[in-house]
Amino acid sequence: MNRSTIIAATILFVIVAYFGLRSVMRGSISSHKEEPVAESVADVPSAVIETLNAEPHMMRVKAKGRTEPDKIVTVKAGTTGTVVSTPAKEGSFVRAGTLLCGLDVEARSARVKEAEAQRASAEVSYQAAASLAEKGLGPVNQATAAKAQLDAAEAAVNAAKVELGKTQIRAPFDGIFETRLAEAGDFLSPGQACGVLVDMDPVIISVQVSEAVAGKLKVGMTGDALLADGRSFPATLRYVARTASETTRTFLVEAALDTGDAIVAAGVTSQLVLPVGNVQAMKISAGLLTLSDAGQMGIRYVDATDTVRFAEVTVIDETPNGAWITGLPDQADVIALGQDYLSEGANVKPVPAGGAQP
Repeated sequence: MNRSTIIAATILFVIVAYFGLRSVMRGSISSHKEEPVAESVADVPSAVIETLNAEPHMMRVKAKGRTEPDKIVTVKAGTTGTVVSTPAKEGSFVRAGTLLCGLDVEARSARVKEAEAQRASAEVSYQAAASLAEKGLGPVNQATAAKAQLDAAEAAVNAAKVELGKTQIRAPFDGIFETRLAEAGDFLSPGQACGVLVDMDPVIISVQVSEAVAGKLKVGMTGDALLADGRSFPATLRYVARTASETTRTFLVEAALDTGDAIVAAGVTSQLVLPVGNVQAMKISAGLLTLSDAGQMGIRYVDATDTVRFAEVTVIDETPNGAWITGLPDQADVIALGQDYLSEGANVKPVPAGGAQP
């Protein structure tokens, strides 16, 4: 084989090797380009879901307030006088009409006797004038004048007795004499206080509610009052204000407690719970609640297209076993794990909670 032939064969071999190597390199690059497509399919995240269904649940209104007496009155003097007796003990139960503070009668008792004597005299004068007029021995107008004097004397007796009665400051109703504000020796003028009387039968709970809640309440509704000390008593709604507070824009609500023989003090922090009707709601674990990017409280769930959605919800009741919410569809595949790691609009692969692997 001559030199020219060897050179030509060598050049041909180099050309064939060059194009063969390029074909191999192109195949390798093409296979590398196809790998991300396979990886993108494999990267669709799984979402552990729990299918929940709405069911009727009793909606309850809850409002915090304090216990109060049914009535509270500052008993005051109706006349002037010096306090001479304070027979009622602070904290004791008193019946209506019980003497709380006694004032010195001074000359009032004498005025009553004087008025009674004048009435007796006027009675005699009237009887005599009337008898003479009936027999025709005296003018009729004289009998009429005598009757007027008798009526005036009767009025004077009544006025004197009323004034005397004002020296006895008595309980206007059955209740507890909570605080004595006047002691023996104090001088009272009209309007000055003898003491404070409270009626704790029934004990009431007073709360403030929003306008949305007030519209659902009616007098006569029954519920429960939960006291700060752990006790619970049946409660009956007796008053719902129809005018909102100017400062808080809330409505005053009062309920009477059935405490039986239990002693309940006024001013105890309490919660009023009133059932107001059934609503369609779902029971969930409170840990499933999350926040949207806008800060709204809600739940993330997977729709029919395997897309993550966010629903703003309202918690209508909380129990030791979970929270009852509204705002989701009547049936929803709620994301049970990793809600905070799945953004709204993302496609996922739903996996039932029972079949999820740890």
